[in-house]
Amino acid sequence: MKKAGHNMDAILNKFDSKLFDSLSKSSSRLYFYYSDMKTNTATWSESAVEYFGLPSQVLAPGTIWDERVHPDDLEVYQKSFEAMIKGETPYHNCEYRAKNAEGNYVWVNCLGYMTYNEDGSPDFFAGFVTNMGTVNKIDSVTGLRTVNVFRSDLDRLFSEKICGAAVQIDIDNFKRINSRYGYDFGDKVLYAIGSKVAEIAGNPGRVYRADGAQFAVIFKDICETRVTRNFLTDFHRSMKNALEQIRVNGITLRFEFKMGVTLFPTDGDCIDQIQNNIYYAIENAKNTKSDAPVFYSEELYAKRNEHIRLTDAVRTSVENHIEGFRIVLQPIIDAETGKLSSAEALLRWRNPAFPKASPMDFIPILEESRNIVPVGKWIIDTALRTVAEWSKIDTPVKLKHINMNFSYIQFMDESLEDYVVEKLDEYGLPRNTLIAELTESCRVEYTDKLAKILQKFHDDGIQIALDDFGTGYASLMVLKDIPADIVKIDHTMTRTIRNREKDRNIVEFIIAYCNNMDIDVCTEGVETDEILGVVKTAGAKYIQGYYYDKPLELDEFFEKYLKNGYTL
Repeated sequence: MKKAGHNMDAILNKFDSKLFDSLSKSSSRLYFYYSDMKTNTATWSESAVEYFGLPSQVLAPGTIWDERVHPDDLEVYQKSFEAMIKGETPYHNCEYRAKNAEGNYVWVNCLGYMTYNEDGSPDFFAGFVTNMGTVNKIDSVTGLRTVNVFRSDLDRLFSEKICGAAVQIDIDNFKRINSRYGYDFGDKVLYAIGSKVAEIAGNPGRVYRADGAQFAVIFKDICETRVTRNFLTDFHRSMKNALEQIRVNGITLRFEFKMGVTLFPTDGDCIDQIQNNIYYAIENAKNTKSDAPVFYSEELYAKRNEHIRLTDAVRTSVENHIEGFRIVLQPIIDAETGKLSSAEALLRWRNPAFPKASPMDFIPILEESRNIVPVGKWIIDTALRTVAEWSKIDTPVKLKHINMNFSYIQFMDESLEDYVVEKLDEYGLPRNTLIAELTESCRVEYTDKLAKILQKFHDDGIQIALDDFGTGYASLMVLKDIPADIVKIDHTMTRTIRNREKDRNIVEFIIAYCNNMDIDVCTEGVETDEILGVVKTAGAKYIQGYYYDKPLELDEFFEKYLKNGYTL
């Protein structure tokens, strides 16, 4: 009987060996193993030895495999094993990074099952490792974990009832980098930014690459609300300082960003809810142009719902033949004579359900939905028709020019140029009647295509004004690319020149520089005699601001500036 037993063991061993060999050769992405827990040895398939660069098929001790596991993932891997050793579960299901023969870490999924002796001690362990590669686990551009890992990590933290914060960082206007320098350079910049995020997040944080120029961070074990807010505010401040100067290939770049935060499980205990919360926080940061981290809250959620209602109402107004929209005019004054030179047409919208809605609320909605294209054409037609009708009335003053804002989205409409020219001709107006003011989106999204479009407008006799100069991404450098006739200095700079000498010097420098370039300067936001005196002395040609007037309804503007010939 004893001999028969030995023969049976040999037969089974031979069968097991053949089975193991057959399974080992069944897939190039599955690496089989089995371990004798009594002798602490592990046997691996030949493909595993080759791919992971193992010293041999039989590892003694079996823990040699631990050396292949990424240090950051070793704790998770070992916890799974400890649970089996203690008999808490016979199953092993763990995702981690393992080093291959080339020295690169790849994501793997390790599945296995443990059998036990009668006394409960571990006996035999077998399973396989699946090569998940780097595609869905590691971002090839930044080397950071992907959003898939972000979701799985959150899921694990929820199951372990660990509290913390999920953060999203959106880099503002990154498209300008790809447009100006190309995608290869853009990838290098993303790598540099990702490295900075990882450096600042440090050990408490785990960093991920999300879509585009977005990054996510999970901070665990920070649970008390006040402490968390202070910690993340400090993190935001460090990020802001770091992104003031990012140097790539000898080029120094500066970035602004928006940051949204949601706490778990305080704000939610499922992945989709956390991601929705971050989305709401980021959207709020963008809409409010927040320069601080935005934390998700029920109030913020309510605002988001209100924004959705507003979006629907604006869309309905556009579909109903631009219902509720109107234009108002703000005078632009010749600094030397004090007389009317032009007027800026500004869009307003009236809806009883949203009595406090301002252009800051509805214009971004128009741009996001691309409804700015039909609304923009309505503004062009309304404004030019109004100027033409007023020109036929016998008044001491005529409105010879009218300024209108144009976004990048409008310029991408191939019919825009023909439409503008046709309307000027239809109303019998000189081409230079229209002054096209370029919003910041035109500078951010500036491309060769836009350059050609602007040049054609300029060649048609339409004047080009660069709006909001001195803020955001506007700089003296853009003047070499854009055929600008006028530069409008942003009101935020103008208003501070009374008590900030640095801003005053900058404004004076911009005016002097533009005058040397034969570019006229209009200063916005002029509200006091003191500011007026500074910009006039510096050589500004045009003045706009509440010192002269607020935006007026059409009939008010006509009565005051054309019919009565008002001069300050």
